[in-house]
Amino acid sequence: MNQRQRELHDQIKNASGRLLLSHNQIDAAGAMAIAEALKVNTRLTELGLRGNQIGDIGARAFAEALKVNKTLTTLNLRGNQIGDIGARAFAEALKVNTTLKTFYLNENFLTKTGINALMQTGNTKCTLEGLDQQQRVTVPAELAQIAARAAAHPKPQPAVNLAAEIQQLRSDLTAKDKTLQQLRSDLAAKDQELATNKQELATRDQALAAKDQELAAKNRELKSALDQIDVLERNQAAGGSFSNFDGPIAQIPLATLVSATNNFAADSLLGEGAFGRVYGASLPGPRVAIKKLSAESKQGTVEFKSELDSLSKFRHANIIAILSYAEEGDERCLVYEFMPNGSVRDRLNRKNNTPPLTWSQRHRIAADVARGMHYVQTAFPDHVLFHLDLKTDNWLIFVRAAKHLDDKSYLRTQNVQGTAAYMCPEFFAEGRMTIKTDVYAFGMILLELATAAKPGPRLKTDMRKAVKTQKFIEMLDSALKPSEAELRSISELLTLAMECLDDAADDRPSFGSILVSLDP
Repeated sequence: MNQRQRELHDQIKNASGRLLLSHNQIDAAGAMAIAEALKVNTRLTELGLRGNQIGDIGARAFAEALKVNKTLTTLNLRGNQIGDIGARAFAEALKVNTTLKTFYLNENFLTKTGINALMQTGNTKCTLEGLDQQQRVTVPAELAQIAARAAAHPKPQPAVNLAAEIQQLRSDLTAKDKTLQQLRSDLAAKDQELATNKQELATRDQALAAKDQELAAKNRELKSALDQIDVLERNQAAGGSFSNFDGPIAQIPLATLVSATNNFAADSLLGEGAFGRVYGASLPGPRVAIKKLSAESKQGTVEFKSELDSLSKFRHANIIAILSYAEEGDERCLVYEFMPNGSVRDRLNRKNNTPPLTWSQRHRIAADVARGMHYVQTAFPDHVLFHLDLKTDNWLIFVRAAKHLDDKSYLRTQNVQGTAAYMCPEFFAEGRMTIKTDVYAFGMILLELATAAKPGPRLKTDMRKAVKTQKFIEMLDSALKPSEAELRSISELLTLAMECLDDAADDRPSFGSILVSLDP
């Protein structure tokens, strides 16, 4: 740049707001200096260059600047020497520029060709002033002046030797070609590795599919075996079940149970409930479960013997049989037949990777519990028996405690034991227990069978809302895949559960009516 061009460049570069350079004899070189400055200026918004000597060369420089500049809103090039070549350059710039709002190009040398190019840019934000009117027609004198100025600014010659530049380009191309060949070779190796991995993956998938089929077959075998066990337990012959003998419960020495459990060692412990701990042991004959009653039961010898007399009369397929007992001083133990399949809660939790319970199995469990409890409450016409600790931690139902009451009377006590999540509101509010207390606990068990969730007030509240809005499917155990018929069965069971969990004890159904609903 010469001094004049440098001054124009710096003036534009540092300008802000509005700048007028009209009638300053700015030619192509000056226009290119101004254009370079516009590329970096971020404060100039209006530029007036009216009446200068800017032609197509300068116009092309301005067009390149407009592609970059983001602040200029007004550009006035009225009365210059811009032709169609410059107009086409501006048209390309307006396709990408979104900040220029007003552009003056009247009194230039534009023809219809250049005007049409400018009008077809698709830019709707920029207003083009004076395109189709006030355009000048070139005369020989003006053409001579333009030619003279062009001759005064010859095109710069290459600063480097063309042959050397071509040689360098060829060298670069050869290097890039070698790089490309290496990349192709690497890609082929990766493709081969991928093909090998796919083959290995396919082989593993086949092996996995075979294992899945084998596991499915084992699950079918297990389900068949469990179903057979269910049938055998429900239809066991009289000679093969502990539940079918009659007569008083035999008393055995406490020392026999102490020896069988290694003095009630922890490794013999099966579980613990509100009324004591249960141990597994092998006496002469089949394996048994020994319940060591808690010292807090505060039950005397007379009451204990009376209770044993009542329990000895319990003979039902859904109630675990008491085989014998031991009593020495304050130490009392009950010996039950052993149930090897674990508890309902264990199966709902899929403990030890046991398969999930099907809906038919869960429904059968509910019916069996109701059948056992109906027997408990109706076995003796002259008095009523309570369970008082009904929950899913028991696989089959057996009597934990029994109280002799009239059918309409109730028990008020400060020493009743049970599991809080299953206890009815009247117990917490008044300490009152009735035959409907076990019905409330049974309702909570029904919710557990459907959802596998933990029991408690939250489960009751959430399910009541879900049943009311018919959105109970979202709360079901994810292991269940119910059919349409099973969904109807589940809906009926949940409705029954809500009736059993009624806050008013008198509004809860009896086990007799529950049994009719579950096992019509």
